[in-house]
Amino acid sequence: MRPFRFGFVFTGEARADEWRDLARRAEGDGWSTVLVADHFHNPMACLPLMAMAAGATSTLRVGSYVFANDFRHPALLAKEMATLDVLSGGRVELGIGAGWAKEEYDGVGIPFEPGPVRASRLEEAVALIKAVLAGGAVTFAGAHYRLTDYEALPVPVQPRIPLLLGGGGPRLMRLAAREADIVGVVPQSMPGGGLDPEAYTTDSFRRRHEALESALAAAGRRDDVERSVLVFHAARDLASVDAREGVDVQPDSPYTLVGDVGQMAETLQRRREEWGQTYPVFFADDIDLVAPVVRRLAGT
Repeated sequence: MRPFRFGFVFTGEARADEWRDLARRAEGDGWSTVLVADHFHNPMACLPLMAMAAGATSTLRVGSYVFANDFRHPALLAKEMATLDVLSGGRVELGIGAGWAKEEYDGVGIPFEPGPVRASRLEEAVALIKAVLAGGAVTFAGAHYRLTDYEALPVPVQPRIPLLLGGGGPRLMRLAAREADIVGVVPQSMPGGGLDPEAYTTDSFRRRHEALESALAAAGRRDDVERSVLVFHAARDLASVDAREGVDVQPDSPYTLVGDVGQMAETLQRRREEWGQTYPVFFADDIDLVAPVVRRLAGT
């Protein structure tokens, strides 16, 4: 069974000194990874925050949760991740997804194409990114992307930059099972954009978990994939839960963590045994609440 590690995802705004202090405090408290969301409607951009957090720390990993594939060319993204991996001494994680927030696409004039098209483009992007990160001259010919003798530099420090893929729908779950180092079981997006509010329930999570395990077994990868979950709701008691995304909060859902430090730790240990979840990710607003749990469980 894998040991626990913990990440938190930042979606807000901070001054330079505040951001450096937050990264250093997280490193001291035993967090594994500071992650940054990639949205046009967030007040700050993903890559500069990742770079500054890496520069302010020496062991903290930095990652994206997650880059929207349609917002940038995957060859450029791979180059940026490789550069940051070199500058950080090998502390980068790359999370990427097909995109789901239609209002962002509409706001900047990027077509929000049907789910199968976005999924197909993501599949190609993953293959292209892996080829570029491997180094050397890359030629790639797909339906969505083409590279001709592209010189893939720099070469990352890590032999393999860990790739996080989120799985909600069956196709992306299968892609994650084949290609990801870290799989995040996430609520499924809806055809018209947004996340399905019914997908936050325990029963819905169980169905997607079973689909993931079947896909991993089919790919022969049950033991070499890290399983992650984004905890949308964390609180000392259910009455004080801030219901993000406007969904009903279910205390036994893997997207919810409620209780004192001991109860939270016991819940996470139980979910590791039941779901294999060893990499919980929280929102930055919850880091003070969860920090004692991280200090208790990280590395165990």
